[in-house]
Amino acid sequence: MLEEKAESSLEFDKNITIVIPTLNEEQGIAKVLEELFYLRLRNILVVDGYSSDRTVDVAKQFGARVVYQHGKGKTGAIKTAIQEINTPYMLVMDGDFTYDASCINRFLKQIGSHDEVIGTRISTANSMSRLHKLGNKVISKIFNTLMNTNVSDVCSGMYLLRTGSAKDLHLETDGFDVEAEIAAQIAASGSIAEVPVIYRKRIGRQKLSTWRHGFRIVRTIFDLARSYNPGVFYSMVGGFLIVPASLMLFNSFIDWVFTGNIFSSWFFAGISTLLVALQSLSVGVLSLIMRRAELRIARRLKKLMPQGVST
Repeated sequence: MLEEKAESSLEFDKNITIVIPTLNEEQGIAKVLEELFYLRLRNILVVDGYSSDRTVDVAKQFGARVVYQHGKGKTGAIKTAIQEINTPYMLVMDGDFTYDASCINRFLKQIGSHDEVIGTRISTANSMSRLHKLGNKVISKIFNTLMNTNVSDVCSGMYLLRTGSAKDLHLETDGFDVEAEIAAQIAASGSIAEVPVIYRKRIGRQKLSTWRHGFRIVRTIFDLARSYNPGVFYSMVGGFLIVPASLMLFNSFIDWVFTGNIFSSWFFAGISTLLVALQSLSVGVLSLIMRRAELRIARRLKKLMPQGVST
């Protein structure tokens, strides 16, 4: 049931393009578009991944603009959408009817001062399994720890992007980890906000494998942290390595006390691990210093930008 209506559909359509990536969503796309049209939202771009069912036909029947994506997976759809749109903002939502379109106005209240607004999912009955909920919490916790953020639902498939920021993204993933990649890049240079959105049981066949895609997203987050937040990443690696290094050196000390042999295999393993740990910590500290300097310069440039433009 719809709870809110768009306050000004004309103003909305002029500023925001609703992007719907699809792949064999014949059953769900009709309901999604029906809901959007009920809210009098017309600026809709369906980016299709060459569906083998009637997804494209259904979308065209509703009058939505349809383009075929370039590249693989959901990342290819998002990259294609970024190339196609010319409105100041783009709102991405899945085509399986899981996200309630009546929550769209909530994004508009936050977008003014942020580069991305993520829809934190509030699940209705049976819309998300306990395992899926737990996996989302674990993934978001890992993301926040490595990226120094405070995001509740990094894997949400409904989010609003400032188009200018979206065009600066360099997306390299090709699957369901694209949301984490977008959030990581936005967090590295911009700001992220959140709003609650209603999450319903999907219509049609589920494409996400909880375990396989879950582990893949976690692996991607570690790769993203190394690229976009190396200070925290290498500091954590160094901190973790100090523990086994200390244990190995302590074992070497015990060997020396009882056998008189200081140059045991434990000694060399401990020293090697300790050197790697110290090197990682050094890289982490240096990266943090450089990151802070970069942010200070970016803030100063942002303050000077209006003056430069006006002159």
